[in-house]
Amino acid sequence: MSSWIAVSRTEHANKHWRPRSGYEFAAAQQAVSVVVAELSKLLPHYAMGFLQAEDGAYQLIALLGLGSGQNLYVTDNHQWLCSYVPAAMRAFPFALHNDPAANRVFCIYDTHLNDDDSLPRLVNADGELDKLVAESLDFITQCEQNRLVTTAACAALASAGVIEPWPVSINRPQPQEPLQINGLCRINEEALGKLDADVFAGLRTSGALAVAYAQLLSMNQLSVLERLDQFHSEIVSQQPANSGLGNVGFSLSEDEGSLMFD
Repeated sequence: MSSWIAVSRTEHANKHWRPRSGYEFAAAQQAVSVVVAELSKLLPHYAMGFLQAEDGAYQLIALLGLGSGQNLYVTDNHQWLCSYVPAAMRAFPFALHNDPAANRVFCIYDTHLNDDDSLPRLVNADGELDKLVAESLDFITQCEQNRLVTTAACAALASAGVIEPWPVSINRPQPQEPLQINGLCRINEEALGKLDADVFAGLRTSGALAVAYAQLLSMNQLSVLERLDQFHSEIVSQQPANSGLGNVGFSLSEDEGSLMFD
């Protein structure tokens, strides 16, 4: 079973790593955590909502699937069916994870750790992270810092009482019944509009208001998931190719390897 390994400048001094060639690792992922810095890039393509953890905290996510175990944004050859790939996906095979003491540690997915000297090094001759690895760490660190901002914004919205359950219903081709998705939350627009002026101003000052409006506006993108679901169904049933990408209105991502929010 694959797992994450903490990157060590000493233990991995002679190790190499295999960059990702696509998004196979995310082929079954149904949602991805997103951050404030990428909201404007996400809005044209993704429906966003909130997930509540066991401790009651809310996390802002973008929907990637409809509960079938298939990431609808990933093609059969593991390319991303959208011009913007969420930041959390793009640093793979690197990530930050908690060690036993709950410290955040820079890690690599173990299947990408390699002895093949034709591949990039993890650590350079000076004992420092090699350039590409250091860039990945910098990008992940930026994401982590922005995730703290996003988490604080979600907490402010929850404290203001404007987050509510979101029972999602997705239309399916006849004779199938609409698909019901439970467990998501959304902004209650009516409650948001009735907030006390001081509370509303506080949400605006903290940046939480931007998160609220982005989530509300993004709900229109549920239709994107519906079209992607139809597209994948047509591919499986081997219907004519002209019913594919052009009608879905998507293009393959061109930001392979890009470690930036835009």
